[in-house]
Parts: sequence; C-alpha cells; structure tokens
Amino acid sequence: MYANYKLINLLPDLGVATALSMILVFSQSAQAELIIHNSKDASGQASMVVSDDRQKELPPAQLGISPSRINETVSLTQNKNLSKLNQSLTLYNYGTKPKAIKLSLIDMDETGNPIEPSESTLKPWTLINPTQFTIAPGGYQTVRMSIRLPMGFVEGKRYAMLSIEQQVDNAITYDTDGRGVTLEIGSRYGLPIRIDVQ
Repeated sequence: MYANYKLINLLPDLGVATALSMILVFSQSAQAELIIHNSKDASGQASMVVSDDRQKELPPAQLGISPSRINETVSLTQNKNLSKLNQSLTLYNYGTKPKAIKLSLIDMDETGNPIEPSESTLKPWTLINPTQFTIAPGGYQTVRMSIRLPMGFVEGKRYAMLSIEQQVDNAITYDTDGRGVTLEIGSRYGLPIRIDVQ
C-alpha cells in the first residue's frame, strides 16, 4: 500500500466495514499500519483517504527468520526404515509488541505453485513443533522441523514453503474524534524448502 492512496467517488452511505474490506483487498500482502479518514468534497461526495504518513520510509524488519531457506539432501538406504532430516529454525521479534505466529507447510511444484499433499510430497511426512506461539518483544522462538520419509519414497527433488503467518488480534482502533480508523494488517512470510531425495 502506498502512502496517501485515495479511493474517490465512494457513496456517502458507504459503511466502515465495507470500506475496510476494500482496503484489505488492496493490502493482502502488506505489513503496515494504515490510517483511514472519511470526508466529503464540495459536491457532497464521500471520499476515503488512506495514508501512512507516520512512516515516511519503509519500516525496519520486525521479524527475523534463520535460516532464510532450507536446501538439503536426503539419502534413502536399505538398512533404515526411515530417512530423516531434522532442522531447527529460529524466529526473532525485533518489534516492540508481542507477535502471535502460526506455522503451516505448503507443498509446491518446481515452479513455486501450491499443490495438493500426497504420499509423494513432503507435507504428510513432516512434523513441525510448535505450530502456534507468541514471541515477546525482543524475544525469539526455536521451531523444530522433522522430515521422515518412508522406504520406497520416489527419488527426486521436492519443494515446499513454510508459511509463517503473523496474526493480529485487535486489528481496528478508532481515533477519539470518531473520523479516523487505524487498521493493522497481519503479515505472511514464506520460507522456501528444497529437498533432494536420493
């Protein structure tokens, strides 16, 4: 969402809920705090101005993820029932507010498009712990991911994305004059995973 983005020629009786829904459409992948003001021009038409004037430049990153990607090789052997890969991830909260995080794994094809999980993809054989947690300001959370592939798993490269979703509990607050609305939008990050099964 760009600063001072304007939606004009809105009907005067446009409700706040409808307006907020429209803003969400424009800002699905944004991490920002937006200010919404309603006003009428000389002809009586309602207009809505969305601005983030308090952020004159891009804010610093508030969530750190290490490592930033997973690229590993797994070897299937005849003398083991399972082929295992254990990986630790650390998420850091550089912000001043607690961050509620939800994790989920999405199977992908080689072009980066989501695909349905199956016995030949990574998701059914992957354990993530924990999947939901809150990181205190200045704190961190270690996440353990374990991939256990069964014998007979088809060789080749497998792709997935670890979805890291920051959830917002109280997204909407109102200015004291009743004309302004602060909308805080949750964010979603993706950590790419590539496993070469040999």
